[in-house]
Amino acid sequence: MNSITKLQSRIRELNIENAKIVIVENNGPRYTYLDELREELFYTNNNMLPVCNNGYTRGYKELHDVFDCINKYNIQDTDLIVKITGRYFLNDDSKFMNVLKNIHQTKYECIIRYGSFLEPAKMGKMDDCITGLIAMSCRYVKQIEQPNEWECVEWKWAIASKSIPDEKVCILNELGINICPGSNNYFLV
Repeated sequence: MNSITKLQSRIRELNIENAKIVIVENNGPRYTYLDELREELFYTNNNMLPVCNNGYTRGYKELHDVFDCINKYNIQDTDLIVKITGRYFLNDDSKFMNVLKNIHQTKYECIIRYGSFLEPAKMGKMDDCITGLIAMSCRYVKQIEQPNEWECVEWKWAIASKSIPDEKVCILNELGINICPGSNNYFLV
């Protein structure tokens, strides 16, 4: 709840033109604390999708949630999609949000941190990224392929971003979110 309300307040503070917040609950329709947030709430059953529990397919269900939102809300190819994992905490001075607030002036089609959550990439585009907080134009999101059971969904997001012209990609070394992949221990990326 804290993560989502923080994100809501930051988006409102930034006054981003035509921004729409959609909260996705992928465990199917049922009453949860999300109903109290006064935002568009979209239910999917994607948490029921079968995945291999080898550690590689994490994020696969979230990708399906994004695709379902694109279809339900008729998101256009030129619209920027911002995806944040709900259990992560946004910093007050998030570098990602500082770029996002000027997105209409910069014309970026992607805001991304390449590399793993343990270490940012030292050089430009590569085949791995953090998907806990990422922005990408819908036309490129639609190009993301379903990962095979031995592939990470992060690899697929990163590969899709490589088709975006370099001047349209904002590469960050720090997003400004605290994450807890696979645990309850948060750390800044």
